[in-house]
Amino acid sequence: MNALQSMDKLPDVIPLTPYYREMVWGGRRLAELYGKALPDDALIGESFELSAYEGRESRAADGRSLRELVETHRADLVGTAVWARYGGRFPLLIKLLDAQQDLSIQVHPDDEYARRNGLVDSGKMEAWYVLQSDGGRVACGLAEGVGRAEFVAAHAVNRVAEVVRFYPVAQGDVLFLPPGTVHALCRGVVLYEVQQTSDLTFRIYDYGRPRELHWEQALEVIDFAQCLPGPVPYPVLRGQVLVESEHFVLRGCGLDSGQAEHRAEGSFLALTVVRGRARVGECALGTGETALVPAGRTCEISPLGGERLEYLIASVPV
Repeated sequence: MNALQSMDKLPDVIPLTPYYREMVWGGRRLAELYGKALPDDALIGESFELSAYEGRESRAADGRSLRELVETHRADLVGTAVWARYGGRFPLLIKLLDAQQDLSIQVHPDDEYARRNGLVDSGKMEAWYVLQSDGGRVACGLAEGVGRAEFVAAHAVNRVAEVVRFYPVAQGDVLFLPPGTVHALCRGVVLYEVQQTSDLTFRIYDYGRPRELHWEQALEVIDFAQCLPGPVPYPVLRGQVLVESEHFVLRGCGLDSGQAEHRAEGSFLALTVVRGRARVGECALGTGETALVPAGRTCEISPLGGERLEYLIASVPV
């Protein structure tokens, strides 16, 4: 019996199988691009690659959910400081998103708002790495000169989309979206998302779809003083820090040959291949696949098949 057949002893690398979520704006590109085994006749918008969110858990090779692994192994899996800081809640969630229609214009609250209002989930800070873009765009922040009064006036006449800043995006673009950021993912974009483990989303505008909007809550949490840079291009991943924030650090790494070693110092590592194929410890990962490295463990990674390898590593700052 190998390490992946028994999780009583944690292996150094745990490949994960995702949970697929059907969305009105989703499609089938995750199957076309990454060979994902999507359910038949379903428009899949989100692939939960690393998730302990109840009801949407990713799973290890033995069939156990990440949530079950966290409950069993606790600090040994996530790290002592991470376990103490988040009170036993697995702090990060990683998805792949396939937008075949424009998503709602929305905003997420922060932790303080969630606590003050007695919400079950935490706040939601997130970052995006664009995997594919068919001439697509994203919304990030408000247009210049738009404050609370201007935003309320635009909402009153159903013109919110005109006061939000839109950017064209290409493969390798990175966006950091702290709580309070008005944003939207738009048609033709496939991306990687790392976020806090939360589903708190306040929809502001949804193109007339028959879904609930949350105008009053959104107005409470929008940061009207915010000034964000928009997409930052990283056409080649070379081992650089892409995003460094309160809840996660995201690094982009690349190899043409040879191997690299990564140590999960204090926090677990979540490794996602975004180009090529990889040997990670004793496991093989294809493009679009994710593995978890428990805290305190070391993994070696190398390219498979002679193609350049690029991958993202998400961890919790400790």
